[in-house]
Parts: sequence; structure tokens; C-alpha cells
Amino acid sequence: MAGTPAQRLGSASIPSPYWPNSPVESQLATEIVQRSMMSHLPLEGLRVIDMTVVWSGPTVTMLLSDLGAEVIRVDNPWLFPSSTRGLVARPTEAQMKMMGTMGRAYPDGQTGDRPQDRHAMFNWHARGKKLMTLDLRKKSGREIFLEMIKSADVFVENNNVSVLEHLGIDWPVLHETNPALILLRMPPAGIGGKYSTYLGFGAHFEAFSGITAVRGYADSAPATTTSVFQMDPASGSVGAFAVMAALRRRQTTGQGDLIVLPQVENEMNHIGEMFIDAAANGHDSQPMTNRDLNFVQGVYPTNEDDRFVSITIRDDDEWHRATEVMGNPDWAADDRFLTQAGRLASQDDIDAEITNWTRTRTRNEVFTLLQNAHVPAGPIMLEDDVFSDPHVKARGFLRKNTGSATGTHLYPGHQWKWSGPPMKWSPIGGLGADNEYVYKEVLGFSDEQYADADREGHIAVSYLDAAGNPI
Repeated sequence: MAGTPAQRLGSASIPSPYWPNSPVESQLATEIVQRSMMSHLPLEGLRVIDMTVVWSGPTVTMLLSDLGAEVIRVDNPWLFPSSTRGLVARPTEAQMKMMGTMGRAYPDGQTGDRPQDRHAMFNWHARGKKLMTLDLRKKSGREIFLEMIKSADVFVENNNVSVLEHLGIDWPVLHETNPALILLRMPPAGIGGKYSTYLGFGAHFEAFSGITAVRGYADSAPATTTSVFQMDPASGSVGAFAVMAALRRRQTTGQGDLIVLPQVENEMNHIGEMFIDAAANGHDSQPMTNRDLNFVQGVYPTNEDDRFVSITIRDDDEWHRATEVMGNPDWAADDRFLTQAGRLASQDDIDAEITNWTRTRTRNEVFTLLQNAHVPAGPIMLEDDVFSDPHVKARGFLRKNTGSATGTHLYPGHQWKWSGPPMKWSPIGGLGADNEYVYKEVLGFSDEQYADADREGHIAVSYLDAAGNPI
């Protein structure tokens, strides 16, 4: 990976003389891209520096890695990142029980000798990344980091908005160090404005975006909803797209870009029609539970304990097919149910009758019967159901991967399939596992310089307490 970022774009880019300025050049450019895609991933040859936490930022770098980029993750061994590698560094059994799914997400429920490398919150998005340690709070750490930035194409971070400035590596410094660098920042509430420095996680900023107010049950307060953290994966996908758009722009300009992705604003796009309705009509949307404004829709219990099925009836044809599957019961001939408008006005009564029918069958029976009649329906699955589902197995979505401290397990696979070259699917490393590679090969450190970095507290394979002991 020698050379400047612009020189290392390789076959994934369109050579500037062939940038499409005419139909002929456009066709030639397309052919070049198609040829390059036959054997190379789109981001192959690019280097991404990852200083991310929790879920949204790591999702960005996971996607960029899947597409061929070399991702170097930077961890400070002196600062344990809560909610990134577990909620606490080494939880007790009592703490794990108290913290629920997020606290006990270790293989076999055991923290092991290296809990920071065993927690699912980290391992699911750590595939294929190079893992190095560095204390950026020290002058030498800042110098090392800026040296690494010189050979980087992209830097992704989603820390508190003040972190980069506090560390002395804000955009003016980074851009001066490497004018071709693309920096993606993901502050929850953006940079600037009254709330930009506020602290919080998905639960807080999803509420701030307004989405919590329209989620849940119609007769319950927002306080009864659970945290779903939709903001994180949504921001991760958009962040990766924004980086690739900036890389495409850099092919013509040669210049890097600062991208600011306020996660709250990205989340607000998911309920944009509700904002328009409020602005145009003064209407505040309310939670709809599992219903829809235009379709007869609901989630119904089955004869299995605490197991449900989702059904949607969109028009007259689907109503007739659905009621035929149900045996053409007398209640279905009620005059109120002759039109979709009448059915929507009487959905409480319809739900009661559908429930009487679904309660006599399993989820899969209802699902299969209605789908065979071309009526939208689906079982509400728990995690175990997904693992054993024949469709998921046939699609090969869940894939085996091996972690340095976890062994081999099934993980969520790539988010899409395509006709291009196979996307990366690499093992999961441990904290500091690639220190020698990054320091000696990427940065060109000698053995003596590497030993100095070790003495200065940059090199570690465990998180450390104030005295330098592993925790």
C-alpha cells in the first residue's frame, strides 16, 4: 500500500483521462469499471482509519471493509469503551444477569480471559479489521496518529463532538496533514447548534428525533416503549454511502472532504411524511401500534404460547381471499366489511374475529395458508426461530466466522448479494492483534521505535488500569 492516497486508488477508480465528458468516453469509463469489478472489490487499495464506538460508526467501517478497504481500528488501551466491547470491562455474573442481553452476550455466557474480545457488541462488526492500540492523549500518540493519517484515504469517527478538537486532530489539522483525506464525523446532533455537545446514545437521540413518540402502542405512553436503536444501523449504511460518494468526487477533484452526518437528522428522514403532515396540517402523529392508515393490518396471537403472526389485507381481492382461507365465516359477510373504508372503520371488530381464527393455528400454519392465497403474512420470529428458519438457511445469510477469543460461531452475513467479486469475509481479531503490522509495516517503525512505543504505553493487548495492569 505504498504511495499517496490518490496514487493508491488502483483499478477501482476511473483514470482521469477517461472521465466521461461525452457518450463515447462515458461508455469507455463504464467498460473500465466493469473490467475492474471482475477481479477487484470497489474499495481495494484504500485505507480507512477507524476510531469509532458502539454501533453506528463501526457499521460504516465494516461495510467499507466488506467492499475491500483496509480498515485499521484504533483503540486506546487506557480507556475502556463502554457499549463497544461490552458494558463493563470484566462483568461479574451478577452484573451480567442485571444487564440482560447486552450484558451477557458472551459465548456460553462466559467472559473468559479476554472479555473485550468476546462480546457480541464488538465481534459482529469487527470482521476483517486490523486492530491496533494507541494513546492519542499523549503527544507521541498524536504524532503517530498524524503520521498514519498521511497514508490514509478515509477517517471515520463517531465520538462526542469535542473529542477531535480536544485531541488536537480536528479537521483543519487533518486536512493540512493529508489534503486528500475524507473525514466522516457522525455527531448525534451535528456540529453547531444548541444541542450539539449533548451526550447520549441511540435511546436518547431517537427520542430527540421524534421517532419514539410514534412507536409503540396507541394507548400507552412513550415511556413504555423499549430501545430499538434503529438510529445506529441506519446511520451506518448512510455513512458508508456518504464516504463512497466522497471517494467518487475525489477522483475528479483530488481533494478530500469533511462529511458531517448528524444521526438525529438522518433518523428524522425515516418519518419525514409525519413532519410534512405536522407542518402542512398541524397534525401530530400518534403511535399506530401494528396498524396502518390504509390497510387492515395487525399482529395476532396463535395457539403457541406468546407467539404471533402479522397479517395485512390491502384491498377487496385480498379480503375475499383471506376470508376464504378462514372458511368464509358468517361474520365476514357483514355489510360494514364490504369496502376497505368500512373495514378500516371497524378494525377492532375484525381484529377480534381474526384473532379467534389465528388462535386455533400455529404461526407457520397461518403464514403458509395466507401466503399460498397471496395475502401478505409473516410469523413474528425470535432469534432462535431465525437461526432455524429454512429460508434463512437456504439464503446462507448466517455465516460462520472465527474470533480470536470466541471460536467459531454463526454471524449475520453481508447485507446484499451481487454479481461482483466475493466480498471480504475475514476472521475477527483481538485488541492490539495487529500492532506489529501497523507500526512496522504501515508506519515503518524499526524494532527500536516499536519498543519505544511499547514503553510509552501505546502497545497493549488488554485494557489497562491506571497502574498499567490488565483489567
